Amino acid sequence: MFYGMERMRISTTVDGERLAAARALFGRRDAEMLDRALGALIEELETQREIAALRAHPYESDPELNLPLIPSPDSPYGGAVPPHVLALAERRRAERR
Repeated sequence: MFYGMERMRISTTVDGERLAAARALFGRRDAEMLDRALGALIEELETQREIAALRAHPYESDPELNLPLIPSPDSPYGGAVPPHVLALAERRRAERR
């Protein structure tokens, strides 16, 4: 949740059935529901853009990275994910919740 962020009033029309279903499932204030929905939408759109960028410019075709075709344990991109990277990813996921 984005606590401390500037709040803005909106006025719009939406599908009444979807709104009723979302209210019944979420069980919290509309503002909280919309914040979560907007957050999910932003995350999905950012993911789509990242995937499109990777398709347009794959790592394998970047001559500066000089990656082997088959990662090895000695490669900086092979083997297990370092614990500090996993911890950072979990902290960021928790911040988004």
